[in-house]
Amino acid sequence: MGLPIALQLYTVREPLSEDLDTGLAQVASMGYRYVELAGLYGHSSQQFKDLLDKHGLTAISAHEPLHCLLNDVSDVIARAKLFGYDYVICPYLDEPEREDYGKLVQGLEKVADTLAGSGLTLCYHNHDFEWGTDSSGRRGVDVLFGSDKLQSELDLYWVAKAGDEPLQWMKKLAGRLPLLHVKDMDDTPEKGFAEVGTGVLDFDTLIGAAESCG
Repeated sequence: MGLPIALQLYTVREPLSEDLDTGLAQVASMGYRYVELAGLYGHSSQQFKDLLDKHGLTAISAHEPLHCLLNDVSDVIARAKLFGYDYVICPYLDEPEREDYGKLVQGLEKVADTLAGSGLTLCYHNHDFEWGTDSSGRRGVDVLFGSDKLQSELDLYWVAKAGDEPLQWMKKLAGRLPLLHVKDMDDTPEKGFAEVGTGVLDFDTLIGAAESCG
């Protein structure tokens, strides 16, 4: 059985912002059956869920901003229960939030415990800035992915953009890697985004290793 593929809806945020119903119809017409949420585009959770149902789409996870996780976790849980997904992801950190990764992880671990009490799993989605250090000299990636209470949504592109090896991180996070973000990197000095299979990442190897690392 192949691994399920979901579209991160942030990728198509512009058409969804213009007309959510039409945008989701287009997502479904491309063959997607699963999506990862990133905002509700001005709709209520129930309105959004109804549109997903209308177009035969199922949310398998959601990105929730850090401030929602820390301050409105009951709402985060309610959304997850309504949509029916098990994975909640911290997707990004603003610069002030990167100053003390130890303190940040303490807060996220409390959130993870609360979510676990409702049958939900908290994951962290990386960019490349986590390979930098905080005010104490610790690398964010070591602190965040060093916590046994946080699972990972490893973004393969950003690992490579940081100058590291995606496959090695997949192996390091084996058993704590329920989700992957998959995008390719072009062969330019800027190392920009590329469609999967058109860039420099070895996806035959990476996807081949995905199931054993999950």
